[in-house]
Amino acid sequence: MAVFPMFIELEREICLIIGGGKVALRKAEALLDMGAEVHVISRKFEPELLELQTPERLECHEIDEGPLAAAVWLEQNARKEGIGDVAMLICATDDERVNHQMVLWARKKRIPANSATNPKDCDFYFPSVVRRGNLVVGISTGGGTPALARMVSRQIQKALPDWYETLAETGVEARERIHQATTDSGERKEILVKVLQAALEDKGRLTEEDIDKIIRDNRSGEEND
Repeated sequence: MAVFPMFIELEREICLIIGGGKVALRKAEALLDMGAEVHVISRKFEPELLELQTPERLECHEIDEGPLAAAVWLEQNARKEGIGDVAMLICATDDERVNHQMVLWARKKRIPANSATNPKDCDFYFPSVVRRGNLVVGISTGGGTPALARMVSRQIQKALPDWYETLAETGVEARERIHQATTDSGERKEILVKVLQAALEDKGRLTEEDIDKIIRDNRSGEEND
C-alpha cells in the first residue's frame, strides 16, 4: 500500500543517526537543512561528518565495538550528552542485523525509526526532496524503488525553477495582506489565486503595491456586481 505523506516540523528537534558512513552523511545533511539538531553515533566517521560538527547543530559520538553498542551508549550517556526527547532514529550502518536491532530498541522507546538496509524496518521513509524556500516537494516509493524517486525528483527540479522560492515568499506576503483586507474565505481564495497567477507571469516577483492593487481591483469588481 502507498504510504501517507506527512510533513513535520524539525526545527531544533533532536534526531539520532547510528552509523558514520556516506549514508549517514546524506541523512545528516538533509536533517540539518531542515533545522534539526543531529547526533551521530558510530565507531568511525566520514571526514565530512566531523567537519559538519557545530554546537547545537551536529555532534559525533564515538562508541566501542558491539552490535548494540549504540543502544548501550544511549542508555548510559544520552542525558549526560544533552540528548533529551528524540524525534527520530536513523539506522544507517552497513550491517542489516545491527540496524534491525536498533530499530527494535527504538520501538520499545516509542521512537520512530528508519533503516537504511530494510524498508520493512522503517516507521517512516526519507523522501527525495525538492525545495524552493518554504515550498517543499517530497517524493517516495515507500522504500521500494529509491532510484525512481530520484528520477522523479530530477524531473520536478526542472519544472520548478529557483525563482519559485520568491513565488512562495510572495504567497505568504499576499496571504497576510488579503486576510487584513477581507474576512470572506471565498474571496480570500479568489484573490490569492489571482495574485499567484500574476506572480507566475513575473517569475514570482510582486511588490506590496502590486498585491494591494489586485486586492482593490477584485473588491471593487465584486462591489460593482
